[in-house]
Amino acid sequence: MRLAGKLRRNVRLLRIGYILTTHGMAALAVRMRLLRPYAWLVQMFRDDALPDDLGGQIREALEKLGPTFIKFGQMLSTRVDLLPLEVALELKKLQDDVPPEPFEHVQEVIERVFKKPLTGEGGLFASFDHDAVAAASIAQVHFACLHDGQKVAVKVRRPHIHRTIEADLAILHLLAAMFERYFPEYHRLKAKCVVEEFATSIRGELNLRAEAAHASRFEENFKQVDGVRVPRVLWDYTHVEVLTTERITGLPIDERAALQAAGHDPLHLCERATTLFFHMVFVDGYFHADMHPGNIFVAENGDIVLLDFGIVGRLDVSHRRYLADMLLSFLKADYHRAAVVHVEAGYVPMDTNISAFEDALREVAVPIFNRPLAEISIAELLLCMFAVTERFQMETQPELLLLQKTMVVIEGVARELADDVNIWELAKPLVGDWVVQHMGPKAKIEYAAADLKVHLNAWMTLPERMDTMIEHVKQSKLMEPPKPSMMPVLVGLVLGAAGVAVLLGESLHVPHWRVLLGSVLLIFGGFLVFQRKH
Repeated sequence: MRLAGKLRRNVRLLRIGYILTTHGMAALAVRMRLLRPYAWLVQMFRDDALPDDLGGQIREALEKLGPTFIKFGQMLSTRVDLLPLEVALELKKLQDDVPPEPFEHVQEVIERVFKKPLTGEGGLFASFDHDAVAAASIAQVHFACLHDGQKVAVKVRRPHIHRTIEADLAILHLLAAMFERYFPEYHRLKAKCVVEEFATSIRGELNLRAEAAHASRFEENFKQVDGVRVPRVLWDYTHVEVLTTERITGLPIDERAALQAAGHDPLHLCERATTLFFHMVFVDGYFHADMHPGNIFVAENGDIVLLDFGIVGRLDVSHRRYLADMLLSFLKADYHRAAVVHVEAGYVPMDTNISAFEDALREVAVPIFNRPLAEISIAELLLCMFAVTERFQMETQPELLLLQKTMVVIEGVARELADDVNIWELAKPLVGDWVVQHMGPKAKIEYAAADLKVHLNAWMTLPERMDTMIEHVKQSKLMEPPKPSMMPVLVGLVLGAAGVAVLLGESLHVPHWRVLLGSVLLIFGGFLVFQRKH
C-alpha cells in the first residue's frame, strides 16, 4: 500500500510538471525538478521565462489539477501580499463547480452515518430528491421532506473526499518544500506556511457539524437584526458528513430584474446588505468569510437569507476599533491618521517612517477616492494596500484578508442592486455611531478601567504565581540529579601543579623530603581529577 501511494504521488508530480510546462511555466518546472527532460526541452524553444498572461495560465493550470488546487487558488486570490495584483485578480475567476455525485453514493453516506434507511418504513426521511440542487467540490445539496411534513435541505459530503484532499495536501506540502528549496530568493513568500494555512481552512470545511455550529451562532447573532436570517439547523439530522437545515425559498440577490419583478425594492435590499455587513463585522466581530451571490438569497417577505457557513472570520474588539478608525480615516482622506492607526494596531513595525507610510497609503487611496462616489471601492483599497505595504514589512493579517474577500462580495451585490449608490456612504453613519459608542470619551474610560482591572489582578496574583514558579523550580531540581562540584577538580589541578613544580625542583638538587612531598601531591591531585571525570 505504501509503495502504491508513492507511485500515485510520483505520477501526480509528473502530471503537475506537464501542466506547468504546457502553460508557459517550463522554467518553473525545470527549476523544481518536475518532468525535467520534457520541461527543459520546451524551455529551450521559449524566449521568456514566464508567459505574458501569467495569471490566466496559472488559473487554467489549477483548474486542470482539480478541486483542491482550485480552492487553493481561490485562497491565493486574496494574498496580494504574496502575488502580483494582476495574478490575484485573475485567480478570483476560479470556480469550483463540479458535477454532483450519483444518488447511490449520497444514499450510502447518509445510511452509513445514521444507521437507518434513507426513506421508507423506519427511514430517516419521508422523501428525498434524487437530483442535487447544488454541487461543489466538498459537498452537494438535496431537498428532502421529514415525516412531520417539514421541508428541509440536506448537505452531504462527497464520499472519500477527505482522502482525496489529504492526498492533495500532501502534494502541496511537498511542492511548497521544493519551492523553498529551489527558490531561496523567494523565502519571504513562506510557501510552507501558506499551504499549512490553507490545510487548516479546508479541513475545517470538511466538518459539516462545525458548519452547523457556525450557522447556529449566526442565527443567534441576527435575532436583533431586522430583515436578515439564517436557516435553522436540525441537529438530530446533522453529522460530520451531513448537515440538515430548514429549506428556504427565494431569489439570488444578484438577480435584480427578477427581484424587481417579485416586488422587492433594490435600494432597500442594498441598505439591508449594508446593515448585515456592519453588524457581522463591528457588532459581533464574527463574519461570513465565504460569501458569494450563490449563497445570499432574498426570501418572499424581503428578508436576506445567508447560506453556507464553512468559513468564518473573527475580529476581537481591539481589531474592530482599529478597523473602524482606519475606515473613517480613509473616508475623511486623513492619510496621516490612517498611517498612525496601522502602527498602533501593530500591522506595521513601530519604527516605521510614518511620513513615508502615509505617502504609500496616498499612492493607493487617492486614485480610488477620486472616482465618482458610486465607483469607490474599499475592498479594492484594502487589496492595493496589502500589495503596497509589503515593502513596509506589514505582517500578514489572515482575518483582514478574509474580510477583504467579504467586502468584495458585499460591494458587488450593492452595485448590482443599486449602481448609483455607494455602500460605504450608507455605512458611514453606522460606523460613526459605533465609533462614538466604542471609541468616544466614555468608552475610552471604560476600556482604561478594564485594562487597569486586568493589570491590578495580575499584580495581586503575582505572589501566588511566584510561589508556583518557585515550587516548580524546586520540583525540577529535586527530579534532576545533583551536579557534581567542580571544587575537587580545581584542588586536584592545584595539587598536581604543585607536585610537578616540586619534582622539577629535584632536578635542581632539592632535598629528598621535597621529592616525596611532590610525588604525594601529584598522585593525590591526579586522583581527584580522575574521580571528577568518572
